[in-house]
Parts: sequence; C-alpha cells; structure tokens
Amino acid sequence: MTITQGTHRLALLLAAVLVAGCGGDGKSGERGLNVDGDPLLASLQPYLSTSPYGLVAEDCAVIYKQGQSCQMQDIAPLGYDIQGDLTPDDIAQRLLVSHHWMGDSFMDVVRDLPQDVLNLFRPLNVIVLSFDIRPSFYHTDTAGIYIDPRYLWRNQAEWNDIYQQQDYRSGFAESLPFLAMQRYVYSNGSYVTYSNSFDVNNNYWRSTSEIAPGLFNLLVHELAHANDFLPPDQLSVLDVSTSIGKNIKLITGNWIQTSLQQAHALSAGSLQLMAESYFGGASASTSMSPEQAGSAFEPDGAADFYGYYTGAEDVAMLFEAYMMWREYGAVSDVAFVSSPAFANYSCDDLIIGWGQRNRLAQKEVVPRARLVSESLLQQDLSAEFAAIASSIPVDLPYGYGWCQARTAVMSARFERFSREAQVPVADHSQRYLDEMLRH
Repeated sequence: MTITQGTHRLALLLAAVLVAGCGGDGKSGERGLNVDGDPLLASLQPYLSTSPYGLVAEDCAVIYKQGQSCQMQDIAPLGYDIQGDLTPDDIAQRLLVSHHWMGDSFMDVVRDLPQDVLNLFRPLNVIVLSFDIRPSFYHTDTAGIYIDPRYLWRNQAEWNDIYQQQDYRSGFAESLPFLAMQRYVYSNGSYVTYSNSFDVNNNYWRSTSEIAPGLFNLLVHELAHANDFLPPDQLSVLDVSTSIGKNIKLITGNWIQTSLQQAHALSAGSLQLMAESYFGGASASTSMSPEQAGSAFEPDGAADFYGYYTGAEDVAMLFEAYMMWREYGAVSDVAFVSSPAFANYSCDDLIIGWGQRNRLAQKEVVPRARLVSESLLQQDLSAEFAAIASSIPVDLPYGYGWCQARTAVMSARFERFSREAQVPVADHSQRYLDEMLRH
C-alpha cells in the first residue's frame, strides 16, 4: 500500500475502524494508536544503538504527520549514500523498531534475501517496524516502508505485543456483491505462506523459514512501491538541497507506473470503479456480480484486482506475482466470489463465480509483468518470462467454495517447480480476511 504526499489515499474515505484495544481490553482511549490505518509511531528507537542515523531517522519516519518531508541534507536514501551492492548490515542501520524482537525477526529473513532483493532497499531512508502498524505501507514523504508486525511474530509473547485490530478497510466490501480473493500456492494447491494470526489452541512457534515466505511477499510489494516512485536510475540525480518528497514528485514522468500506463494500460474501467469502493470505501457507483467481474478481469492485464485501485498497486501486484514465482515456485490464485449474506461464514461459503490459477501466465499479464520486473530489477528477464508464458493458466472450478477449490485443481500443469508441500498453520478467519485485502 502507498501513501503519497502526506495524504492517506484510503483513510479519507473510512467511516470507522474496527479496534480491539491493545491486549484486547478495547479501551476507547487507545484508538489513537492507529486511526484509519495511520499508526501513532510514538515508541520508535533504532534497532542498532550504534546506528549513525539515530534521531535523524526517527524524526524522518514520522515527519509526514506534520505534512512535511525528510530533507536530503539530513538523511538520503541508502542507494544515494552507498554505491554498489547493499548488505544486510546497511539495511539494519536504517531500521527503526518499537520492540527489539521485531528487528531480530526481520533481519533473520533479510540476511537470506538474494542480492538483487537487498538492492531493492536502495530508494529507502527508513524501514519502520512498530506494534501499531496495520496495514503495511510505503510513504513518499519519508521514502520509508512501514511493516505490519503480524508478519514478524514468532510466539505468543510476541503476538501479545502487537496492537490487536482489524485492517481498517475490512468493512469496505460489505455492501458489494462480490469479494475479490487472492493467495499464493504451489502447483498442487498447498499454501506457500503461513497464517499471520496466532492460534491460541495451537500454542504455535513460527520459525524463520515459516515467516520468510509471507514477509518476502510483503517486502517485494512495498519495495516495488519504493523503486516505482524512485527508480534505480534516478538515485544519482537527486537534488540534495531539497526534500525527498519533492525529488520524487519532480520525477513523475520517470515513475515505472507511468511507463506501464503508457505501454500497457488497463482497459476495464468498470473494475476501476469497483476497486475504488472495495479498497477505498467510495460509494459504489456500479454493481457487478462475481461472474461479471471475472468476465471483465480475465482478458485484461492486471495480476490482481488490487491493480485497478491505483497505478502504484498495479505495479506492485505484478512484481509481487513474478517474485513469488521466482523465489518459491508459487502461482497466484485469484477469484471473485459471492459475498455471503450472513455473519460468521466459513471459507467455503465464499462461492466462486470466476477464478484462475497461475494468473501470471495469462497472455495479457505477461508483457506487463515483464516490463515492471525488468525495470525494478534492472535485468533482462526474457528467459524467465518465456518460461512463464509457456505455462498454463487454469480455471478454478465454478461454484466451488474458495478453500475447497484450493486442492480441487489437481490437473493443472506448471513447468517451473515441483516442491514438497509445506504444512501451514491451521486455516481460520484471519487468513480469509488477509486474502480479501492486500498490502
């Protein structure tokens, strides 16, 4: 998710946020910890006490709250200060945390990232991990990414440190006739990522290997935003006499989303209107059944319905799909399902009106994903996308429940990987909510 020029695009349209107070006591005075998706961020400190950035980074991380932007003379993006490849230690220098364990969990994953993913941190001033962030976002006025700690917890004690609330966008789709779902799976339908909610009946400990797929998914999405608004070839020409926000605004014509729009614009205007309601809370000006939404979506070039919300999310979802394929051999399930007319519904009460596995291989998606991925990674990916284009998108079975369909598509043929299935944390409602919303 992106926040640009100090204005939260989604928050302006929110009527109310569902909150269960920190620790579950629901005190109204604690609502200020996160209002409309904007965390308070009052407890930040450098992850490394020896970091030379210290208070400068802390001030930069929250300056957007005053409608201001970080000054380049005070703090500049990693890739402006450091020539060549970034190291995990470089990234740790810019890390701010509310709880030290968050930094430990984050860095355990970062140390195993491929070099080209480490280099995606170049446009960042700060990386912020705080107990009150939900959902994750990128901000142009700080050149910072803000990470939801639900992607980081390892045990119940750490889970209890997190401010317990729903994503503030979770009610936006209630009046709409469909829900848009998305998940990453292996070719046999097994989940790639693990649940981000603690199951008190399981008393579960999440290892780094179990945290890594979900955090990787989130990171490449937010780093796509960072490199979209501040592309790799623009770092060397930044104006050090002004703010990072002004620098980013001045290079609008060089944004990757601008190039994507010029080369391969999305055409389904009806889905754009629906996305403004679904993700932004706008009053619905049109109505579509799941079948109608799927009919408009399938021949267009978006990797996911979220791509119709903004150009930035279009870029991020395309890149995310490619990187999950590259790193984990994962394919994306996307679907439009019926919106249940009753509370406390189960996953299989979400009936598929249209769905597709391996969306990245759809012929209209391939050139768009390639443009984005090559621009972000600064690599020739012709061989990789030839392999993707030769694989086969497969329909999810019409009329099946969303969870039932996950393993029902057993005849699909994918030509990338064949992997052992992992055993995820038991499915429960939070996973389905996460599959409705996006980063």
